[in-house]
Amino acid sequence: MWLVEFYAPWCGHCKKLEPIYRQVADTLKSHPVKVAKIDCTRFSSIASVFDVSGFPTIKFINGETVYTHRGERSEEDIVEFVKKASGPPVRSMASIGKFNEGKLEHKDGVFFLYLGDGNLEIDLYKKYSSVAEKMAAQAYFYAGSEKTIPKDVTPTKFPTVLVIKDRSWFEYSASDASLASLEQWINGERFTSFPKASGGNINDMAETGKSLVMIVVNPEDREKADLTHR
Repeated sequence: MWLVEFYAPWCGHCKKLEPIYRQVADTLKSHPVKVAKIDCTRFSSIASVFDVSGFPTIKFINGETVYTHRGERSEEDIVEFVKKASGPPVRSMASIGKFNEGKLEHKDGVFFLYLGDGNLEIDLYKKYSSVAEKMAAQAYFYAGSEKTIPKDVTPTKFPTVLVIKDRSWFEYSASDASLASLEQWINGERFTSFPKASGGNINDMAETGKSLVMIVVNPEDREKADLTHR
């Protein structure tokens, strides 16, 4: 497994990313994912193979599986990208204890949960697994059973798919339950209701198919307000 930055020496954004990428490499020293960089002015054919069209581009590569990082170019976001991409597309969540651990781990984010009887041949699970493989680097996907959820989580049917976010849960309820319908629903639910938009994720948000209402603020105003109230 590799995390690779495709860069060009003349690229200003690449130069800005350089110290952050070094931090990422330090953070992942004990991780099985290896960190590398490729100068696309010297190895343009490799860049073409991986469909690199701009710099810097960060990709996770595991054999024939390739995911492109589309979030913020911060150490935290890049490491989180690696954690998602390097794990199994669908993780096991077998108990209420694991469910609560998941809620704590993703308290400021989102995760999806398939609930069934463990039969991996069920049509809904096959579709869920297919979407998870496609979107593994964009969201966390889990699978469990009725024993996974506490009493205050009450799905209307089994098997089913839930999204856990915003300190609540929501159920996939499309009548046709097609692969396209499930993928569209997951794509639209993979952000919290009030996420922080940035240059790194705004295009990703736009692709959810939902209308975006944005509030633009100056972080310096918040800092000045904090100083005033001290």
